[in-house]
Amino acid sequence: YEDVEITGDDSTEERQTTIASMTEKLNEVRSSDMLDYLVFQADRLSASDIHLENQRSSVRIRFRIDGTLHEIASLSHDKYRELFFAIASVANLSTAAKESQSGHIVRELVKADAAKFGEESEEYKDHVLNMRIETVPTSYGQDAVIRLFNFEHGMLNMDMLGLSPDEFAQLEEIVKHPSGMVMVVGPTGSGKSTTLYSILNALNNPTRKLLTLEDPVEFDIPGVVQIPIDTTRGQTFADNVRTILRLDPDVVMVGEIRDEDTARTAIQAAITGHLLLATFHAINAAAAFARMIDMIGINPVFASAIRLVIGQRLVRRLDDDTKVEYEPDEATKEWIQNVLKDLPASVEKPDLENFRLYKPGTSEANPFGYHGRIVLMEQLIVTDKIAGFLRGDEKDVDAAAIAQAAADQGMVTMLQKGILKVLTGETTLDEVNRVL
Repeated sequence: YEDVEITGDDSTEERQTTIASMTEKLNEVRSSDMLDYLVFQADRLSASDIHLENQRSSVRIRFRIDGTLHEIASLSHDKYRELFFAIASVANLSTAAKESQSGHIVRELVKADAAKFGEESEEYKDHVLNMRIETVPTSYGQDAVIRLFNFEHGMLNMDMLGLSPDEFAQLEEIVKHPSGMVMVVGPTGSGKSTTLYSILNALNNPTRKLLTLEDPVEFDIPGVVQIPIDTTRGQTFADNVRTILRLDPDVVMVGEIRDEDTARTAIQAAITGHLLLATFHAINAAAAFARMIDMIGINPVFASAIRLVIGQRLVRRLDDDTKVEYEPDEATKEWIQNVLKDLPASVEKPDLENFRLYKPGTSEANPFGYHGRIVLMEQLIVTDKIAGFLRGDEKDVDAAAIAQAAADQGMVTMLQKGILKVLTGETTLDEVNRVL
């Protein structure tokens, strides 16, 4: 089984050839090898998700690569039933469920597997791949999404978060404090887990006890006690936070704050001598405060517990070998100048009068024009002014007012970070606008 080549242009003849080639290979492999082959190819292409989608006459298979979906195969419903049975068997799911299900698979990918599927490279490294399975019954059958978590310890480093020296120093100071709360916010797939794991990795030493609650555990970190939470079976983050606080932890990571009970329990942990790390769904750091206030009300205890909110997104990185330089029009120039006009003095301003932008090019080796992703991150430090919103000192407690106060105290927003990355040729204006 030779390697699958993915093309980037949905309208090209090569795309149809790719789909036909991958479909043929999936039909050739034994039923017991279909899942292994699909996972191997997704891993080889650095895909973050595999989407299996039932349609009227066939089942579409797509990979999400660098945040964008690409169709790579089409299967008959009969062949897909074999694949879904294999998934259900290893993930402990029902093939006849009438409601959505969640499962978990751990797969060790080794050089022998690579040889079996045509990847006989000496550079191939054995590694363990964690996968989260989500299924849902649709009009034409059981759809599934397989999320691939392929972290490496070398990736889990705070130095790789793309922070300025000032931002790095602020983050380092806060997470070294023995108590308080740090939230990382953003949509699914915005890199929140990588950021939290990087912070945990930095704090991980023999003098501290670190505990995590995760749904599911996405990556094994030696030295950290990681507890899987199965919320589909009635377990809750709040109940488990209460339990693990009896285990005398120094640092607690809560996979996600989803409800008022979990929020209040996490806040109590943060003011009783624990550093509490958590994710939370909000569009940006300021909106996280507004949403938390909606959830728990004006809360002085929360104001004293929360120390930092990180908002983040991932954008695709331009391929330096294929990117194409161009002259922006006057309207684009004026918009960029307006976005960056209030950058804090600590940030070096680029030349906003004479600059050029870049767009993706293509090559046989890289038809997408992008390679990998970079993080756009904003850090909202909770000063006394920000805490005033949470205590009820300010009349206007909305995201816009909080964002303005944060900007006044020197926060660089995700949009400003994105535009700065655009001006250095690391990504495109279209990509920043798509994500933000």
